[in-house]
Amino acid sequence: MKTSKHTKIFAGALIGLGTILLASCTANFCNEEDQAHMAYPYEQGVTVYMSKEDYATLKENDNSGIIASEEAIGVAGPAIEGNDKIYKYVPYTKVSDYSYTLDAAKAKSLLQGTILKSATSSGLKLPSIKYWSELDNYTLQAALFKAENPNGAYTVGSKSSAAFNASITLNDPEATWSLIPYVQVNTDGVATDEYKPIALENSILRKYGYLRFSGKDSKFFGFMSEWNQALYASDDPYLGPDQCASEDFFKYYQNQVTAKVNSVRSCIATRNGTFGHYGAGADWRVEITEKNWGYAWTKGFLEGLLVYPVGWAVDSIAYGIDPMLSGMGQILALIIVTIIVRGILLLVSFRSTMDSQKMQALQPELAKLQAKYPNANTNQAEKQRLSQEQLALYKRHKIKPFRQIIVLIFQFPVFICVWSGLQGSAALSTGQVLNLRLSDTIQQTLFNVTGSWYFNTTGWWTALILFLLMAGTQVMAMLLPRIIAKRKTKNVAKLSKNPAQDQNQNTMKMVSIFMMIFTIIMGFMLPAAMGVYWLIGGVISIAQTLITQLIMSKSSKKKGIK
Repeated sequence: MKTSKHTKIFAGALIGLGTILLASCTANFCNEEDQAHMAYPYEQGVTVYMSKEDYATLKENDNSGIIASEEAIGVAGPAIEGNDKIYKYVPYTKVSDYSYTLDAAKAKSLLQGTILKSATSSGLKLPSIKYWSELDNYTLQAALFKAENPNGAYTVGSKSSAAFNASITLNDPEATWSLIPYVQVNTDGVATDEYKPIALENSILRKYGYLRFSGKDSKFFGFMSEWNQALYASDDPYLGPDQCASEDFFKYYQNQVTAKVNSVRSCIATRNGTFGHYGAGADWRVEITEKNWGYAWTKGFLEGLLVYPVGWAVDSIAYGIDPMLSGMGQILALIIVTIIVRGILLLVSFRSTMDSQKMQALQPELAKLQAKYPNANTNQAEKQRLSQEQLALYKRHKIKPFRQIIVLIFQFPVFICVWSGLQGSAALSTGQVLNLRLSDTIQQTLFNVTGSWYFNTTGWWTALILFLLMAGTQVMAMLLPRIIAKRKTKNVAKLSKNPAQDQNQNTMKMVSIFMMIFTIIMGFMLPAAMGVYWLIGGVISIAQTLITQLIMSKSSKKKGIK
């Protein structure tokens, strides 16, 4: 018989098909407008804004002379033309004639911590401090124009009115428009970006700072490319070709920012709204545009057929239960969608599942056959006779082993697409349960031991319990069929040592161990929402195994099979 050869062919085909489907089912639904909104929380520039009084105090105590030097080149001073209330400067430390470190807290994560650090090590020449300051000026001008003209289309050079500019305050929560994304005041009452911020929904930069990474027709980096060209062509001695970003540096900067936002996939939204936890402090909700089914089909066949419907179902159910998306609505949506998906798969794979359970019930008979041919793994004649008798046994009980492989080939892309749909759900990127944010990975939360983590302020204990429950249910779901099979075969006497039987048992044991390790590793890497999905799926698998075993047991008793 060529059963082994056929199995290898099917396994190879499954792996190949799975690889192709995995690549095609992981399309990112985020469009360029979404990317611009997500990029700004991570890269807000380098300029610190403060009141006129705080600026005067800073300048008076500036022993390094940084304020005076920045004023001389137009980097420090009044932030908005015609507004005498808001001032700016760029905190930085000069390392050498060719390098520096940016000291603003908002610049330390992506810009300083990743982009400039790696660019310096790669030998790329850094732009001047004034270059970064001018990019912030352009961003501020674009945000001011958009705030005054919310329905207007910003183009490079657009200006807001002098009267509007003069009315902007620094950080007044009661004002129509404030400038900075946060209230940044330390315990001494001095403006700073080092203090943990409080979000302001009426902040101009928080709402419209994304224009830094947008462009005409929402083209990613469109405006910045135009600003970069204008600064490159400037005759200012602190700008121009020698002081601005070179073509290589600008491309490197674009690639790093793009890589950051491409790691975010939660853009399947059934309505326009603000979602997620973005930025270095994971404290920004950003605007995500509505995605419809037609858009999903442009991403791919399976994206339209399976991925979007899953994301749409989670989003719709979560909104229906809790319009505020506080957390519990998403949990209930996950439970409902998981039950629906697993129910559909159960209907499709019912015959295959029954075959599998019948094979488990026949383990005593199979063990007797294997014991009858103890040398089947080395003796070709015994191996052939064992295979013939096994196939005859399957045929008598109407079992088709290869039906399980065919169903598995069907189920694999479904599971991948469900996974992609849940990862892409904008609703699941928002909200928290017992201080655990659904978009945070279990790994990040478990290793976040800052502050009063032992009081579960960061969701640490919630993440730990979720991980243990998820891992436990997954392990039990995998081990339960083997435990049942072992109990059914423990009373079957071995006529002699059976290497073939021992080899099969060792193989199954190694597969189970591998899957346990895989579950633990993936459990740490998964967002909390996916951990909940795996937990629910594990519980359903356990229940499915127990119910089908009960049905098979009753069926066997009726037929007089022990």
